Amino acid sequence: MADAADRWPGDFRIFAGLCILWSAVLMARSILNLSAGGAPLEDVIFGVKFYGNEARVTMALQAIVIAAFGIGILMRQRWGAILALLYMAQVLTGHAIFITSNLGVESQRVHVKIASAESPVVLLIAVYVWYRSRALLRQPSA
Repeated sequence: MADAADRWPGDFRIFAGLCILWSAVLMARSILNLSAGGAPLEDVIFGVKFYGNEARVTMALQAIVIAAFGIGILMRQRWGAILALLYMAQVLTGHAIFITSNLGVESQRVHVKIASAESPVVLLIAVYVWYRSRALLRQPSA
């Protein structure tokens, strides 16, 4: 039987598995240039919007980071939880920057509405990752 230090919450491992699946979707979108309605691919990092090939690169990088922390969590590695927390901080910061910097931009109005609508969900995911990571990060290193 594994000792208490080796046990990570089952729901957190399920979350990690879902993150790996999501990273595969993002990677497929970036490689296959899949976007809605034939519009150029768009991606946002730290509140900066990228289009076309730049968006493909940023989306692929995000897919790699998401897969990395998913794998780290599944392997019960502290760096996986730390990377997940850092990524979620980037997502929250990016949402806030994007919304505030594009609030009065007419061409971005629909994207600001979308970002505003998804912000509570992103915040809940970030709080969940923080909550599940707290005890794991307090454990002594192996």
